[in-house]
Amino acid sequence: MTPRLIILAGLILISFSCKKENTPQQGPSTSSGQPQRAMPVDGYIVDYQPLEKKINATGNIIAFESVEIRPERSGKLLSLNFQESSYVKQGQLLAQIDDSELVAQRNRLDINLELAEKEVARGKELLGIEGISKEELDRLENAVKDIKAQQSILDVQIEKSKIFAPFSGVLGLRQLSQGAYVTPTNVLVELQQINPIKLEFDVPERFLSQVNVGQQLDFTVVGSPDTFVAQVYALGSEISPTTRTFKVRARSQNQRSLLKPGQFAKITLVTGIDNEAILVPTDAVIPVLDGKQVYVARNGRAIATSVVTDDRQESEVQVTQGLQKGDTILMSGLLSISDGALINVTSLINEQKAVEQ
Repeated sequence: MTPRLIILAGLILISFSCKKENTPQQGPSTSSGQPQRAMPVDGYIVDYQPLEKKINATGNIIAFESVEIRPERSGKLLSLNFQESSYVKQGQLLAQIDDSELVAQRNRLDINLELAEKEVARGKELLGIEGISKEELDRLENAVKDIKAQQSILDVQIEKSKIFAPFSGVLGLRQLSQGAYVTPTNVLVELQQINPIKLEFDVPERFLSQVNVGQQLDFTVVGSPDTFVAQVYALGSEISPTTRTFKVRARSQNQRSLLKPGQFAKITLVTGIDNEAILVPTDAVIPVLDGKQVYVARNGRAIATSVVTDDRQESEVQVTQGLQKGDTILMSGLLSISDGALINVTSLINEQKAVEQ
């Protein structure tokens, strides 16, 4: 190498060394060589909150009592003493079946009984003078008993010709007309007691220990803006092997007849209150392959933290594992943040809500 080239190479090396020494030190940099900047984010401070433990279910409204009114004997339907969809009281006469033949037979038995009783009286006189034997008198007395037994049978048949309301309630639509020949297989009308009224619904078996007789619940029905109240009065005695649920029945007052049998109901049953529940906004919880996670702010970095959730409210979800009181979770920039990223919590949503309230 010529002296001239050696001198040129030395000058280049000295120039590079000076440039390197004069270059200022840089902080952590991104893949593009630029320094990483802390991302401004919104935070939420975790704290204990009271949480009502609720069971949400759907069910059906059914009549408290319901029966199909049928005649107990066959015959011609003489009269129908009710209006459709009307309220009737217990014991009210609803219909009458022709009983003229039975009444005629009863009158004939009355006459036969009168004659038989006279024969018994005369027989007792004859027995006193040994005019008849004791066996003959017994036969006359048995004849009286037989007539009375026949009268009792006819009395039952005559009574069955009248159809009474077994309890107070509302009648449905009439199925037969006056003058029709009816049998015990025919349905005249349906009678339902709808005040109070029943509410029946299924509850998953995991809540078996949380549902008890006497608990109060709220429910709504389609077509009504009102929220109704009911009280649990009976629990099913078995778990369904197919649905793994058990039946619950509740009683609700229905003075205004707003509730009708067959209506669909949405039910909320409060089973208790947890005063130290951790509730976080649903927007902060991110679904991942192996569960759910949130980003927790620690030492200026976003730390991905796995959580276990339970009850979900309208805008919040309960976290049962993974968070503690005082943790700050991130509420913004969740799609662009990665585990360990530099962050700067610029505002707290909790404080904003407190100021607004």
